Amino acid sequence: MGTTGEERWLAALRDHAAHLAFPDWTPQEGDWTHLHTGFVDDGTPYTEVSVYRAGDGGGHVRIHYQRYTGGELTGFWNRLMIRVAE
Repeated sequence: MGTTGEERWLAALRDHAAHLAFPDWTPQEGDWTHLHTGFVDDGTPYTEVSVYRAGDGGGHVRIHYQRYTGGELTGFWNRLMIRVAE
């Protein structure tokens, strides 16, 4: 079964976010990116960006992690949307 256009777009968004958050990251085969936005109990928004790499014993090991809140969150999303639009 093929990947939908939406799935490809979301994968590209996650990859752009990871490259923005971790400019020194060089993707390797088996790397997997994750982008999550949510709210803490008081309603404050946050975004987390992670990169996982295939582990020796199977599964994935998180090799990069960044959490954005407040002004950093706004700045990150502004830069990400500009990058995606280019």
